[in-house]
Amino acid sequence: MPDPGMADWEAAAAVLDAAPICHLAFVEAGEPRLLPALHARLGTTLYFHGSPAGGVIGAAASGEPVSISVVLLDGVAVARSACHTALNYRSVLCRGRGRAVEDPAEVEAALRAITDRVTPGVWETGRRPRPEEVAATAVVAVEVTACSLRMRSGPAVEDEADRDGPGWSGLVPLHLQAGPAQAGPGVPPGTPSPQVLPGATGR
Repeated sequence: MPDPGMADWEAAAAVLDAAPICHLAFVEAGEPRLLPALHARLGTTLYFHGSPAGGVIGAAASGEPVSISVVLLDGVAVARSACHTALNYRSVLCRGRGRAVEDPAEVEAALRAITDRVTPGVWETGRRPRPEEVAATAVVAVEVTACSLRMRSGPAVEDEADRDGPGWSGLVPLHLQAGPAQAGPGVPPGTPSPQVLPGATGR
């Protein structure tokens, strides 16, 4: 369980769940590496899947310490002075040690959680992975032992003298937006497309 003194775990978990991807940092052959990855959270465990030869999979399965970071960009706080313009964001940095997941029930739970993060409900409505597909996919887990949460919100902090000056100030919200769905070959006309990345808007 993460040290409660490090951060508000519930708030940190919400940021982890909302972030579409994370970045996993580790040391390999004495050199630092940082790779993007798709993650899913169950409790205080983060799951990853991929090729057994992949860098993220190998790093997490090694049992060595890793760091995982996510950032959500919420908007730009524009000030009249360029020196005071800022980004509104939420970020989490986690630390932990990974392990290979071998129990079939845990593998299935992890794969389902990862699927539901990207396309909620498709695990139930689509074709389930075949045994050979599961066998060719490595699943690893990182038990989060510590985390820190940082964020900024609200308008820019401006000098009093700037408030009567020229230029615009205020908030410009930012969000992830899905574009129009493009059906693949063989999909019957009128077949509804699934929701993707629950935090994304539009389409």
